[in-house]
Amino acid sequence: MARILGQVLLFLLPFLAFALYLRYGRRVDSIFAGWSVRSLLVCSGLGIVLLAGSLYILESAQRGPTTGRYVPPTWQDGVLIPGHIE
Repeated sequence: MARILGQVLLFLLPFLAFALYLRYGRRVDSIFAGWSVRSLLVCSGLGIVLLAGSLYILESAQRGPTTGRYVPPTWQDGVLIPGHIE
């Protein structure tokens, strides 16, 4: 659950940053005054890039060893022994 929430927050981060820029940088009082289609597309693109980058980093950090000999899953005495790398 925390990982999903983190991914959603990473996607929404560019939108929040742009909203803060509009509010405090340009001094726009209305919520929708500074938003355009272009700014929504840019924020969406940046959100997708952040999301994809974080998924790549998380996946590469959680990988097991990639050197060695792979032993496929086998049944021994009615118990499934999962595949592993020796």
